[in-house]
Amino acid sequence: MPSYLVLAAMKGRFVSEVGNTYDNFQMMGYSDGADPMAAVAAFFDQPPYPIIWADVEYLWAERLADDPNNGHLGDYERVYVETLRARWEGGG
Repeated sequence: MPSYLVLAAMKGRFVSEVGNTYDNFQMMGYSDGADPMAAVAAFFDQPPYPIIWADVEYLWAERLADDPNNGHLGDYERVYVETLRARWEGGG
């Protein structure tokens, strides 16, 4: 069973039917990892469906268990797509 929920802050804003704008956060899926950063990297390396990464500003992971670090909407340990891509380009 996966141990993390992976979420993303999308580039752009959500506009409601009445015209209000909101930040656009999306649930991306589930992943395993030793910590939130490893779970995000694992999700990025093998996403379960096609993702246009240019639309994603940053990702983060929330533990699927009671954890005082959950619920911060990516305020801690944001993982930017450019950082994930750099791992591949740098060979590590």
